Amino acid sequence: MEQVVDFFRQLTGSSDWPPRWYCGNWTDFHGWLYIISDLTIWLAYMAIPMILIRFIFIKKGVPLAKVFWLFGAFILLCGLTHLVDAIMFWLPVYRINALVRFLTAVVSILTVFALIRYFNEAVGLRTSKEYDHELSFRLMAMQELTRSNKELQQFAYIASHDLQSPLKTIANYLTLLENKHGVHLDADARRLIGVSTAAAERMRDLINDLLSFSRVGSEIAFTLVNLQDLVDEVLEEQQSEIQSTRATIDVGPLPTVMGHQTDLKQVFQNLISNGLKYHRTDVVPVVTIRSMEEPHQYRFAISDNGIGIDRQYFDRVFQIFQRLHGRNHYSGTGIGLATCKKVVDIYGGQIWIDSIVGSGSTFYFTIPKVIKTVHQYAQTDSLHSLN
Repeated sequence: MEQVVDFFRQLTGSSDWPPRWYCGNWTDFHGWLYIISDLTIWLAYMAIPMILIRFIFIKKGVPLAKVFWLFGAFILLCGLTHLVDAIMFWLPVYRINALVRFLTAVVSILTVFALIRYFNEAVGLRTSKEYDHELSFRLMAMQELTRSNKELQQFAYIASHDLQSPLKTIANYLTLLENKHGVHLDADARRLIGVSTAAAERMRDLINDLLSFSRVGSEIAFTLVNLQDLVDEVLEEQQSEIQSTRATIDVGPLPTVMGHQTDLKQVFQNLISNGLKYHRTDVVPVVTIRSMEEPHQYRFAISDNGIGIDRQYFDRVFQIFQRLHGRNHYSGTGIGLATCKKVVDIYGGQIWIDSIVGSGSTFYFTIPKVIKTVHQYAQTDSLHSLN
């Protein structure tokens, strides 16, 4: 132990040995060849860890980062041994040389253990060729998805057009029948005509909502959308319901975002409409619209003081055709919130709900500042050619 203490006490001392120039018979050529070689190796060993460290900082999420750090420290210490060897031609710091070599040995062992420990994980890392292969399949899947979406939109448009025509005929004939022969029909017959007409109208609304749902995300030419103007437009269109319920709409400052006017309008239209529709009979509706800017996205909150939603239905309400109330109590097709979720999902945001039964609900959703849809990714990012 005394030797260890004495070693560190005299760590920088050099009086115990002569400089290396005087140890043996060094010629100038031999000595300077040794020195230049050691300094060159040291410079190379210094450059390698600097490049590794820069790579780790620039390339975020590098796998096995700890191994990179250990490997960098190992190379740095190896280089330091060569620097000390060159210095010792003039300054015989043998104790520092021993300490540097000891630290190099420790880090070397730790690097070996790290390589053994992470060997299987390293083997599992994909090569560039494997990534090329995967990306080619993803591109094909994306192209197939785009083609399927176009076919679905065409099918939805054709189906809705073909269904709308007979429904319109049925509704018109029922109205004509009531107008022409209503005075000769009894109460039950008139009630049946009214029920049939209402059913035809609900079917027409359902077809229109389905068509709107299928069209969400079909537009890829995004522009700047002033949400303040958009919400004003939505409220203007819903003036009849606002006045009939004597509702109060409190709209805070809203940003201008990148997106598609129709898609974003459907989100605000459905959420505001729900706030007005699902109100308590003895309470005047109050709908509050707020936005908050975050580093990479905008977060919106649309609150109401309506009937509220039980926690067990928080996920269900965003599914298509899911209704929590009968048509006799509240109108609708069960597609509105599903449309909101589809828009937000396509834009790369999130939508969720916080609600208390009998107190009201708050719908939150986020819109990224930089939107990257699948359609845009397919257009702007050339992954790899499929040969």
